[in-house]
Amino acid sequence: MLLFAFLLGCNDHIINEIKQPEIIVAPATLDFGHLLSGHETRMRTVTISNGGTADLVIDHLDIQGDNYTVDPAGFTVEAGSYHQIEITYNPTTFEHNEGFLDIYLEGDESPSEGVWLDGHGDAPILTVTPPELDFGAPLLGCDTTSEIQIQNDGNVDLIVDDIVLMANIPADITIDFGSLPPFPWTLAPSARLAFFANYMPLDELNDLTTMDISSNDPLAPLITATAEGAAVLSNETIQTWIQKEKIVVDIVWIIDNSGSMNPYQNLLGNNMDIFMQIFMGYSPDFQMAFITTDNPSFVDGLIINARSGDPVAEAVHIISTIGIWGSGFEKGIEMFMQCLDGGECYRFLRPDATLVAIFMSDEQNWGPMNETHLIPVVDRLKPGMFVPYGIIGPVPSGCFSHGWSAQPGYGYLDLIQHYNSQWWSICDNDWGAQLEEMAQNISIQTVFELDSEDPHVDTIKVWVNGQAQTTGWVYDPTMNAIVFDIEEAPEPGDTIEVGYSTWGCGEE
Repeated sequence: MLLFAFLLGCNDHIINEIKQPEIIVAPATLDFGHLLSGHETRMRTVTISNGGTADLVIDHLDIQGDNYTVDPAGFTVEAGSYHQIEITYNPTTFEHNEGFLDIYLEGDESPSEGVWLDGHGDAPILTVTPPELDFGAPLLGCDTTSEIQIQNDGNVDLIVDDIVLMANIPADITIDFGSLPPFPWTLAPSARLAFFANYMPLDELNDLTTMDISSNDPLAPLITATAEGAAVLSNETIQTWIQKEKIVVDIVWIIDNSGSMNPYQNLLGNNMDIFMQIFMGYSPDFQMAFITTDNPSFVDGLIINARSGDPVAEAVHIISTIGIWGSGFEKGIEMFMQCLDGGECYRFLRPDATLVAIFMSDEQNWGPMNETHLIPVVDRLKPGMFVPYGIIGPVPSGCFSHGWSAQPGYGYLDLIQHYNSQWWSICDNDWGAQLEEMAQNISIQTVFELDSEDPHVDTIKVWVNGQAQTTGWVYDPTMNAIVFDIEEAPEPGDTIEVGYSTWGCGEE
């Protein structure tokens, strides 16, 4: 009876044995090696076997770490069977990527098994120094240069395809690649290249531009660097003048006396009273004489001045005696030179007087002597105190009027332009108007030359007797001067002030 009972107990244990799964994972480590980031992908297989006697239920899979992927869905492995899963490595940067595959069984909150993952992403890495370039606040119009470096901080060759400077208006910021080769550039690991950004501000506005740098950097195939700056003005300069109460001027007329000049001499004589009345209305201290284009001596040996009994009548009389029997090869500049260089004009000059020469001809200047010979003479005798005017034929076509043609006034015009002065057309029908304008220009100062040769135009301000003047004047860059309209010219005794900033690039 006891033996039966014992045997009965053993059979009951065998019958009630519990079946269980057993998870086996291989390999324990996956090495994906080195891959070119952004271009290469590699898969490795993990085998999950069931060494137990019951179904192995995998709830889900999870990966810790970047650039690794796996299908997270769960599955069942029967007893004595296995299941393979694929893990993909797709590096995107230059770095060592470590990870871990966690395997979760059904009902477990923590992973039961795992696989160590190891891989390397090989990549070029573009580094721009500085990524944000600040030129600061240089002086307006000054050129500032800064170096920009690009470097390969990766472990494979960096290929720079292009660098594009985005448009900026005005184009104050530019790139200078110097002697660098054309694109593309190839930089080995740790190699660097340098180029330059130049900044020359042309206005007071803030300047901001971008540089788009494209390369094979997988993480940043397009890097945008910035460059900015904002100019400051130099200290303002103030110049002051006092309009003279009375001008002191010596005037020499050089009049063409060739055969074609009869109508023009008549026009001058008929309108000379307008010139003299306007001129003398400013109460000048003056003297005036006439020579011709083939004789350096004063016509009739006469000098007209403020003490003459009737200056107007005397001037008209002299003009009437000039005649038209002179040479057809008009040598106006040469005759004036001879008159100055030891001739009557030399004895005529006063040290405190401005010398004014008025050339009137329907031809160009002939002869071996031209403006290049005259300029050093007048600059020696009257430095800064010589003003030439002209009543001549327009360049380059000349003109036609009063039944006569006038040739372009070459030589005379060159001289006038050298001194930034004025000329009028000999074919003009209104000689009264042009002689009136000439008399006003001679009689009262309308041109005020600036000391600085490089003023910033937008900063120029003008005051007359302390009152701001926004109209009635212009800045003439060829003369580097403020030029008033003759109707708006300051009156004798007026105080003229001009303020401006310069483009100078000296010390701040």
